[in-house]
Amino acid sequence: METIEKIGWMLNQPERWDFSGTENLYAGVDLGTYKTIVIVVDEKGTPRAANLRKAEVVRSGLIVDYISALDIVRELMDEIRNCSPQKINKGATSFPPQTETANINTTKYILESVDLEVLRVLDEPTAARFALNMRDGAIVDVGGGTTGVAVIRDGEVIYTNDEATGGEHLSLVLAGHLNISYEEADQIKLKKENTQQILSIVQPVIDKISSIVGSFLNNFTGIDTIYLAGGTCELDGLAEIVSKNLNLVTFRPKAPQFITPFGIALSCLKTNGHDAEVGKWPI
Repeated sequence: METIEKIGWMLNQPERWDFSGTENLYAGVDLGTYKTIVIVVDEKGTPRAANLRKAEVVRSGLIVDYISALDIVRELMDEIRNCSPQKINKGATSFPPQTETANINTTKYILESVDLEVLRVLDEPTAARFALNMRDGAIVDVGGGTTGVAVIRDGEVIYTNDEATGGEHLSLVLAGHLNISYEEADQIKLKKENTQQILSIVQPVIDKISSIVGSFLNNFTGIDTIYLAGGTCELDGLAEIVSKNLNLVTFRPKAPQFITPFGIALSCLKTNGHDAEVGKWPI
């Protein structure tokens, strides 16, 4: 089983969590628009536990309900800690690019309030770099509320940016077109049997996402491949539309919704002196 598939396999399944033989454990906490994910890895970067709750505590990349966000992260961490014979007291978290002023301290305080020493607070596409097998190109992280871009050269992030368009906008367009509730639209959006109908309705939003990415990449030469991350990229056909719009090779990994939280967890290893080189973890 490949690493990213293993995360999905163990998600919210405590009986599948395995902490045996570990020396150190690190938590990656991803506070998203519609869900919060915690992934715990060991000192070698192997996923040991994964926990998720749906929650609307973030809007357009900004935490708008601090108390609920704190309660959810505490609940997720308590469940994992209750299953682990070892302490989990170090972690990392992230924020959408260009929201540093509003988000860094808030997300840091949330982790500290659940007894995690915060090793890193990094932007989302930079976090995704730790989980993706790449050294050059661009990462496009399409979450619930935002589309973030990071440009990578020789394994280093040289540029990041972000704009408020993401999965919630697809759901809003879908709900309006089908005359259904937002919640219903969000449920049917990723059902594979609805793919072609959904794509025909939401393509203008995907075109907008492509336009955002294109505008961010206009000032860079030599980029021929983009790598997708984020839950919105779970929609079949989205990668092909983006690729056609931008005339770029577009790689969508398996389970793109786990790329960023996994990368957040892996960033702890780089900070704490363990080997966290890109490409070590197959996805």
